[in-house]
Amino acid sequence: MSFKTIIAVVFDHAGDERTLAFAANLAVTHKARVEVVLFAPNPSLDLISYGMLLGTTLPAETQAAILADQKRQTDALDALCRRVCNAADLVYGEGEGLPRMELRALATRPEIALCHALTLADLAVLSQDSLTSAPAAPDAFAQILLQQCSPVLIARSDPETLGDHAVIAWDGSAEAGRAVRQALPLLAMAAGTTAVQCRVGLDIEAADPAFEPLEAYMSAHAAGALSTERIEDGPEGTALVQAASRLKAGLIVAGAWGHTRLREAVFGGATRTLLDAVNGPSLLLAH
Repeated sequence: MSFKTIIAVVFDHAGDERTLAFAANLAVTHKARVEVVLFAPNPSLDLISYGMLLGTTLPAETQAAILADQKRQTDALDALCRRVCNAADLVYGEGEGLPRMELRALATRPEIALCHALTLADLAVLSQDSLTSAPAAPDAFAQILLQQCSPVLIARSDPETLGDHAVIAWDGSAEAGRAVRQALPLLAMAAGTTAVQCRVGLDIEAADPAFEPLEAYMSAHAAGALSTERIEDGPEGTALVQAASRLKAGLIVAGAWGHTRLREAVFGGATRTLLDAVNGPSLLLAH
């Protein structure tokens, strides 16, 4: 029960250091490989593609500027990765031994590179700092979660908080089940786990909200003892955030956007509330 391939999604942004620190911490714990993927607009590639489309060759000074920009970006990210790995006592660079971190080549468009990286990945990590203010982060987040249905860890606070209490937002839905299955390595790390269910808005026709199947699943996977808690008052997202605060949780595990998109658009939803709780626990989402 461990992660073996972790994708750290960075944006040439101040939030990258937190992303890499969380990924490095998980790599050491699980003896995993971290692949660092830069998801940022690349004008260099756009210029090259435009030149090829027109059947022209870029001027020498333009080519030199492109190469210089690529080198600056690569060198800065390489230096940050090395600093984070040194702090975590993690090997950096290509190789076979684990755990380690490596930087994927910046030779293709970011959405393609991310797609390839996620194909056999166990988890994607990006920081709340990046998600909040890196211009390309919302597109990357949507691609990870909604297009490729990969679990994503929104990293907040410090990596050590992943060892604190964990909260599972449980309504019995398929999305909640996928989140639990994909979060098992994190739940096994937690000091304790509480499944929290908000009775307001619970759809008992669409899913079985009983705690017993979840308790049996956690027990079968030796993921630690599970406590349960039902909350009668809503709204759901606010109730979950308040419960996590009261339990001093370092992680919330939740299915994302389980209701219809129209309902989410009109009324908002628990997922949006969890994402907006930027000073709360780290957040693992699955769709």
